[in-house]
Amino acid sequence: MFSRGLVLNPPCCCSATSELTQLVVMFSSRGVALCRRWKGIAGDSGRILLQQRNDYVSSTSSATTSRSSLDNSIGFSRFNGSRRIGSCSVAHSSTGIQSSALYQFPNGQVSYGWKRRHRKYGSRLLSGEKSCHELATVQEIRRPRIRNQIVLKAASHSQASVLTSQAEAVIREGALLEFERESGKVILAVVRKPDGKKNWIAVDQGGNSYSFRPQQVTYLVPGIEDFDPNDIVSFVRSADDLEDLDLLEVAWEEMSSEKLVVAENLARVLYSDSSPVECYAVHRMLSNNQIYFRCKQQGLNPTYEPRPPSQIYELQQKKMAEEIAQKQLCSYVEAVKLALQRPQGKKPAEGVWRGDELFHMRTEALKAYVFKSPLDPPSKKSAEEVLEAMNLSKNSAVALNVLVGMGVLPLHVNVDLLKLKNQWEFTKDHLAAVQRILDHPHDDPDMGNRTDLRTLKVYTIDSEDTDEIDDGLSAEKLPDGRIKVWVHVADPTRWIPFDHVLSREAESRGTSIYMPEETIPMFPIELAAGVMSLKQGLDCGAVSVSVVLHEDGSIAEYAVMNSIVRPTYRMSYDNVTELLLFEVPEEPELYLLAEAATLRAKWRASQGAVIANVPETDVKVKNPDSPEPVIELCVKDQSTPAMQLVAEMMIMCGEAVALFGEKNRLSLPYRGQVQTSFASKDLSKVPEGLCRAFATRRLLGSVDMSSTRKLAHASLGLPGYVQFTSPIRRFGDLIAHYQIKAHLRGEEPPYTSGSVEAKTAVANVRLKDARRLQNSSVRYWALAYLQKYSKGKIYTAIVLQPLKDRQASIFLVEVALKCSVLLTTSVSLGSEIFVVVHEVDARKDVLILKHV
Repeated sequence: MFSRGLVLNPPCCCSATSELTQLVVMFSSRGVALCRRWKGIAGDSGRILLQQRNDYVSSTSSATTSRSSLDNSIGFSRFNGSRRIGSCSVAHSSTGIQSSALYQFPNGQVSYGWKRRHRKYGSRLLSGEKSCHELATVQEIRRPRIRNQIVLKAASHSQASVLTSQAEAVIREGALLEFERESGKVILAVVRKPDGKKNWIAVDQGGNSYSFRPQQVTYLVPGIEDFDPNDIVSFVRSADDLEDLDLLEVAWEEMSSEKLVVAENLARVLYSDSSPVECYAVHRMLSNNQIYFRCKQQGLNPTYEPRPPSQIYELQQKKMAEEIAQKQLCSYVEAVKLALQRPQGKKPAEGVWRGDELFHMRTEALKAYVFKSPLDPPSKKSAEEVLEAMNLSKNSAVALNVLVGMGVLPLHVNVDLLKLKNQWEFTKDHLAAVQRILDHPHDDPDMGNRTDLRTLKVYTIDSEDTDEIDDGLSAEKLPDGRIKVWVHVADPTRWIPFDHVLSREAESRGTSIYMPEETIPMFPIELAAGVMSLKQGLDCGAVSVSVVLHEDGSIAEYAVMNSIVRPTYRMSYDNVTELLLFEVPEEPELYLLAEAATLRAKWRASQGAVIANVPETDVKVKNPDSPEPVIELCVKDQSTPAMQLVAEMMIMCGEAVALFGEKNRLSLPYRGQVQTSFASKDLSKVPEGLCRAFATRRLLGSVDMSSTRKLAHASLGLPGYVQFTSPIRRFGDLIAHYQIKAHLRGEEPPYTSGSVEAKTAVANVRLKDARRLQNSSVRYWALAYLQKYSKGKIYTAIVLQPLKDRQASIFLVEVALKCSVLLTTSVSLGSEIFVVVHEVDARKDVLILKHV
C-alpha cells in the first residue's frame, strides 16, 4: 500500500524512549506489527487507521499527544511523490474529524497535521488551545528487500529538538535577531514591522533602523518576545561574559555522537540552561570558531554538525599555522609603521627588509604589487594582507607610497622606468654576444665596397650628454656653385648581421628610451657608444647619403653608398650656434651646411611644409635615488640655428633615401602625412608665436605608412620620406639599413614588404610608448623642480586656449610646461600673464597655479 522505496516514520518514533530507536513494521492485508504505542489497525486498501493505546498515553510523558490534544486514532493514506506523500485524519472531541496533508521533505523530515500554509520545515497543527508542530525524521531510507517490509530508524531526542527548534524559528515583531549587511557587518536588532512583502524593519540599540531580507538573518534568538532595543547592550555584555571558546571542546565531547545540534542543545550542555543569553553566547562561539562543529545549515536557526576527530586535528594545525602567520604579519606591519615615521634619509637599512626571510618575502610581494608583475595568488594575498593590516586601500599607488616610506624605494622612484629595467636588462647571452664582437670582430662584409671619405671634414652635432653618435655632416661647394652635402650615418649592421641575437633584441625594444635620470638603449651601450658610433678622430664605417641641391633648395642629385669616414669635430648645439653667430673663417664647411639648411627650409615652405616649433623641457637629474637629487632644468629652443641646421639635414637625407628606395623598388618603411586644410580652420584669428604653433600642431593629420612606395608627407613638404639617420636608436631606421645594405651588395633584401610593414608597425608602437614614458618622466621632474625651487617666485605664461569655467590652458615659459590656471581677469589668446605656484606635488601629478 506504500510506494516502493519510500519510508514513513510514524510520529511515535520522535519519542526519546531508547527502545524505540528502531522498529520493523510489517504491513499485510490482515494486520500490522506495531510498536507499543499503537494497539491496532483497521481500514481498507486505500486507508489505514492506527488506534492509540490509552495505557501508553497514561504511562508516558508524551508531549506530542497531550500538547496536540489528539484523539486515539490517526489515519494515513497511500503517499506518492517526493513532497506531498499523503493525508491524515484525526477524530477530535470538540472539532470532529480534521484532515491534513502529509509531507516528506528532501532532508527526510515528515510533517503532518492541519495546515494553513505550507512551510519549509513542517505544517501548522490546530488544537483547542494553540497551534503546534509535529515532525518526524527518517534517519535511514532504503528500498525494502522483502515485500511490504519497511525499515525505520527513529530520531534521537537532540535531533527531534533540532527539528522542533527549526520549525518554531519564525520572524515576528518584537523578536531579537542577528543579520548580516551587504558590507559584511553583523547587526543585532529587534524586529519592528514588515517592510513590503518580503523584507522586515529592525532597530538596533542606537535607534538605527535597517531593512533586511530573511535570507540575511544569521540567528533568531529563541524565547524572546517584545524585546526592548535599549536592552541590547546589556544583553550582548552578558553574552560576552559567558563566551569561552575552550568550552566548545567540552560541548563536542558531549555531543560528538549526534548528527545535528543547535545552539539550544549546546547551551543546555555548557550552562545547564537554554535561556536567550546562553543560546546567543553559544551561537557566537559556533560562528567564530568552527573547529569542533561545522555549520550545516544557515538561516533563522542554524544547525551544526560535530566534526570527526581527524578533521578537528587538521583544523587545529591550520589554526595554529594561521596564528603564527598573523604574529609574523603584525611584526612586519609594526616595523613598517616605525619606518614610515622616520624622515627621509634616516630610513632603515636595506638589510632590515632583506635579512629576515619573511620580511623579504612580504617586501618583494609589495614590490611586485606596485610593478604589476605577474603575481601568484600567495604573493598577491601577502601584499594585500599588509595593506589591510595597515587599514590602507588595496591598490598599487598606496603600496608604492608604503615602499617609499619604508625606504625600500627612493623618494623620486620612477615606477615605469623600473618596470622597463626589470624587463629589459640585457641577459648573459646578450652580454656574451657583445664580448665576442669586441674580442673577435668579424670581417666587414662591405670592406671592398666602401667609398673612402676620410678627407672630408665631418661634424657630429648632438647634445653634450649624448653617447650614441649616429650621424655626421659634411659639405662642399661645387665648381658650378651648387652645394653638395653628405649625411654620414652610423653603420651598426657592420657589427650586427641580420637576424643576430642582438638585432632581435633591438626589434623587441623598438627604440632607445631617454629619461631625465637614465637611458635604456636599444643596443648594449658597450656597442652603441663604442664601435657603432661615429667617434671623433677614428676611422668609422658608415652609410653616406650625398645630395646636390638646386639653387631653390630642391634635390638635384643624390647617391647612397657604403663609406669610411673620420669624424673631425664632436660638437654640441650650443657650440655650433656660437660658431654660426661669430662667423669663424676656419669653418667654411659649417657655413655651407647652414646655407644649405636655409635653402631647404625655404623650399619646403614653398611646398606647404608646416613650421610649428615649440620650446621643450630638458631635464637632467643627478643622484635620482637620493632624497635630495640635483635637478638641472633648461628650456630647449627648437628654433636655434644649430637645431634648424641639423633638422633640415636629417629631413633632406630622409627624402633622398625615399627617392633611392622607390627608384630601386625597395621595401622600406616609407612615412607620409595627409594634407590638412589650415585655411578652413581660420588660424589667422590665432595670434602668431607659441599660441599659433600649438594650434597648428593640434590640426596636423595622422601619419601614414607604406612598405612598397613613397608617400607625400604634407607637414614636412616632401614627396617622400624615410627615417634613416638613427639606426642605433630606432629599429625602423635599422630596417631601412638592412634593406639598403643588402641592395648595395647585390643581395636580396632580408625583409619582404609584408615583414617591413608588420615590423615597422610594432616599432612605431614601441616608439609611442617610449615618448609617453619620456614625457611622463620629464613632467614629473619638472614638477619636482617647481616643488623645490618655486617658493615665492613669479612665472611668465602664455595663454594658449580657453577652457571651461574661466580656466585657461597656458604655457609656463621658464619651464616649458603646458598646464592650466584659473583666470582672475579676462585675457586674450596669446597674451602674457603672470602666475605663482600655489600647490605642487610631483608624486600626485598636482600643479595648482594662481593668476597674479
